[in-house]
Amino acid sequence: MAAYRSIRPSKQSGESASGSASQSAGSDPNTGGSGESSGAAGAAGGKKRKAPKSVTQNACTNCKKARAKCDGQRPACSRCSSRDQGESCVYELHVKTAKEQMVREIRDLKEKNTWIEQILAALVSNGHGTEVASRLRRGESYRTIAHAIGAEAADLSPTSELRLSEALMDYEMDSAGERDSGTGLIHGRDWTAVTSNESLVDHLVALYFTWVHPIHMIFSENHFMASYGTKANLYCSAALVNAICAMGCHVYDPEGDEGTELEMDPKILGERFMDEARSLIRPEIHHRMSTIQTFAIMFMVDLASGKGSRASTYIRLAAENLNTRMEAQYSTEALEISKWGIYALNVGWSGVTYQVPSISRMPSKQVFSNVRMDMHDPLWRFYRRTGDFSIPERASSAMQSAAEYAKLSILIHDTVNTFYDSQGHKLTAKDILQQYQNYITWKEALPEELADVSVKAQALPHVLSLHIHYYAALVILFRPLLSLGLMSERTRRHILEIALENAQYGVDILKMYREFYTCRYQPALQNFSLLHLCDLLVRYAPAPTNTQAIQFCLEVLKEAADDRGGFAVCGPLQETFRQTAVQCKVPLPYNISELMGDAKYGSDDILDACTRHTYAQPVDQVIQNVCPSIDENFSEEWRKLIENRHPQQTRASTDTGRYMQINSLLNEGPN
Repeated sequence: MAAYRSIRPSKQSGESASGSASQSAGSDPNTGGSGESSGAAGAAGGKKRKAPKSVTQNACTNCKKARAKCDGQRPACSRCSSRDQGESCVYELHVKTAKEQMVREIRDLKEKNTWIEQILAALVSNGHGTEVASRLRRGESYRTIAHAIGAEAADLSPTSELRLSEALMDYEMDSAGERDSGTGLIHGRDWTAVTSNESLVDHLVALYFTWVHPIHMIFSENHFMASYGTKANLYCSAALVNAICAMGCHVYDPEGDEGTELEMDPKILGERFMDEARSLIRPEIHHRMSTIQTFAIMFMVDLASGKGSRASTYIRLAAENLNTRMEAQYSTEALEISKWGIYALNVGWSGVTYQVPSISRMPSKQVFSNVRMDMHDPLWRFYRRTGDFSIPERASSAMQSAAEYAKLSILIHDTVNTFYDSQGHKLTAKDILQQYQNYITWKEALPEELADVSVKAQALPHVLSLHIHYYAALVILFRPLLSLGLMSERTRRHILEIALENAQYGVDILKMYREFYTCRYQPALQNFSLLHLCDLLVRYAPAPTNTQAIQFCLEVLKEAADDRGGFAVCGPLQETFRQTAVQCKVPLPYNISELMGDAKYGSDDILDACTRHTYAQPVDQVIQNVCPSIDENFSEEWRKLIENRHPQQTRASTDTGRYMQINSLLNEGPN
């Protein structure tokens, strides 16, 4: 038996059907009032249904069954919506209509493909290639270009637009011309075949010199710029420029910058520059200084991209080739800057990955002994976009900063060797505290322009980075002792106080860096320092300091990762830091999903970023090299350290515990 269609309830409420009928029986059909007459009801019942204003030829299934006119509204037609049947309002495409639509789409796709092939062919043949490339660079629409070369215009999908852009890149690189055998410089052209936009190249180079070069000084800026501007091959090369541009893409910020629009996504463009740099490096030129510098910058690019394993190869190549015979005409001054810069970079990476550096000894006995510090210190401005050239400049102190970073690297090198290459020597309290004293001596000897990192001073980013690396080094120095079961509770408590104090100092400076410059531009190695500082607070600081450290660390890494370019390495670092917080049973932030994003990172991603399965320090490995009697003379060695540095302030005290509480005398943090 067929099912009957359900009758919709009356819109009137509070009245029965019989009551309504009896009330309407004595009413005049022409009078108004709240009641309705049977005549009116009858008229309503015989009234024609109101047709929709527009009628579609492809009615929904409900209207087809009811043989009713359908207005074709989506997601539900008006008739179905008025009958609470919106969920069952379905449109079935007629076979003939579907076939016609498919035929039209196929024809359109064929037309688009034909147009695309004509444009691509024009880039490499029939004499239109140069014309097409120049027209695209001038910003002409593809319709205008198609008309000029006799092709029929068609709308391009985003995928086709990307394909055309990449084809243009390939065309320019393939047709760039013959290169100089020594520098890779394209005859009659610029340093790179990735783009002919010289303004873009200059912009990326300027970004590099603003945010990367002052803290990781791989070469002399004065010598490089002289060769760069005159197309000379002594202190510059095409491979080096491409590597610099690739690094510049990581700190490129397209927001609000109309002067240097990228041809494609910054990540893709950066990969193009890296591919170009790799293609220009041949084994026979590995010994050249410009090639060694290129290896060092390629290390930073791959590290920023989350490819730490391959990055390690590049920094090792740079370190190993430093000992080869350099060009005779190469400036001693420029050579020393490069050697110390690469040494510091190599040691910095070893310090946060706990491996012995590829460079076994210092480049020379004294840092920058042949460098005229007053001749190599350019001005610095807060440069992010082409319009920023109007921002006032400041004295950069970049040379002093690079020199002090090299000196700090010597101390970090000693710490790494002490912990991971002790060659059978068991660590004593004297070893650890001597390292600590060396770090403090370094900080106290900082020149005035580098020592002040107070909020009022608003120190430059490379100066702040210098202090951040310093405090991270101290945390790494003391962290293994906190897991050492050989220490007495009192000694361990004092060590913990010192470690937490330095970790908080480092985080405070990172907050200043973020406030003044944002962490979008911080060097890749600084992200690892961030992890070590926050890691100690998460593991050992009480609430709410530990939860605040988690929030801050994840926010900074998210900011540095920026999807528009940024540092892809921060994604895996976020994940491994989140795992640390979970292991320590510290509550995660309420907005953890927002901070972490949708990307998922596995063990391979973390391994590639850190060259290990975690950023955390291998404490167990250090403990194996510690002397079992380290606690017996720790207090005494600490007393000697205090007396040697502050004899007047400690002479009256005989309590060794009191000596260990005078850390504020040794290591003052930012104001």
